[in-house]
Amino acid sequence: MDNDENQIGGYSISEIREYLEKNQEEYLNRFRQIDRKKKFNGAAAFFGPLWFAYRMMWIEGFLLWLISSVITLFASFIIYILILANIIYTKESAGLLLFLLWIVEFLIIGKMADSIYWWKIKKRIDATHWEDGKKRSIIQKLANAVECKGASLWSAIVFSFLLRFGDVVVGAIGIAMATVMAQI
Repeated sequence: MDNDENQIGGYSISEIREYLEKNQEEYLNRFRQIDRKKKFNGAAAFFGPLWFAYRMMWIEGFLLWLISSVITLFASFIIYILILANIIYTKESAGLLLFLLWIVEFLIIGKMADSIYWWKIKKRIDATHWEDGKKRSIIQKLANAVECKGASLWSAIVFSFLLRFGDVVVGAIGIAMATVMAQI
């Protein structure tokens, strides 16, 4: 942590602000405290992958969705086996287990989101620097050229539709697995 009020972690506040769209002061304060105490990010916890897309972290949002879907699919498969083995007797018990899994996911995302966001911003800033001085990368120039008010909202909406389609695919896989298991 730097003592200089114009820097956070060796990065200038002005550079960091270039990558923060909204709530700049809030996130600057969060980034200043990230080494000492991680704050819980309720928006990231509640919206999950959509929060990442809104913050222009599509790959991270997609990976979060993919990991979450695989874990949920695997947990559902295990619960289904436990139901077949008469270890879990009610649908409410199965639902409670999946809800507890969601709570754990909610808490982990809420605690880690700001760290991931800070890591991504540092990575973007580093990508704009060349050895012979500070120059903008082609990607950053393009991002700044197409950036407009509301672009992150629209990207999150498009991302949401893609994730919902993915949920349908994962659900179909789960139903197919359950059908096969029921026939065994």
